[in-house]
Amino acid sequence: MAVPEGDGDERAVAYAECRARTRVVLADVAGSESVIVPACPDWTVANLTAHLAGVCRDLVERNFPGPDVQAWVDGQVADRAGRSVESLLDEWDEFGPGFEAMIRKRPASSGGLLYDVIAHEHDVAAALGRRSDRASDGVRLSVDIVAGLVHADLAKVGLPAVRFSDGTRTWEVGTGDVEFTVEADTYELMRFLGSRRSLSQMRMVAHTGDLDRFLPGLAHLPLPVHDLVE
Repeated sequence: MAVPEGDGDERAVAYAECRARTRVVLADVAGSESVIVPACPDWTVANLTAHLAGVCRDLVERNFPGPDVQAWVDGQVADRAGRSVESLLDEWDEFGPGFEAMIRKRPASSGGLLYDVIAHEHDVAAALGRRSDRASDGVRLSVDIVAGLVHADLAKVGLPAVRFSDGTRTWEVGTGDVEFTVEADTYELMRFLGSRRSLSQMRMVAHTGDLDRFLPGLAHLPLPVHDLVE
């Protein structure tokens, strides 16, 4: 899927706005740093914030991951153990502008990273019983980004095309005839296609076709065992 002209600026602005919103979500969080994030059950609120700061800083400082990306991520979290959420947000803000400059220069390679921070913005908000902006440009852009992932995953497993719609925009990805469709609002599409819904929750979203058959092309990470309540 081609990156539209000007997409780098749009993605960079969305990343910066996500940083600002996440700081608001995490305001007055002292005492809740150890709350488990249900969407990322191996992480606490502090761990997730460490991940956001760590990925940003490492990429700006050109400390790129090796073959084991998970080890790279785990190291970022471990290196920041014991730090306050406020200090982690300050670190993210320090290196954020440099990362946004990288997005502007290389928008085609930034999609997954933008989607990651938008997803985590809402992951941590839900963990704290709070709510962030579900109609942001970041959410809208995230559906475009995840559409590219679905396109690639359908090809990997040899599944035909799917169509999804938020009532305003429609995406058709894959090859061949469309044999599966989904309709939901933009935020719910992002969560549905981003492995942030349990299988039982996915079944409740309006769709046509065999969900079980298409699941390998729609779910890019293990699905939550329990329903995620947001």
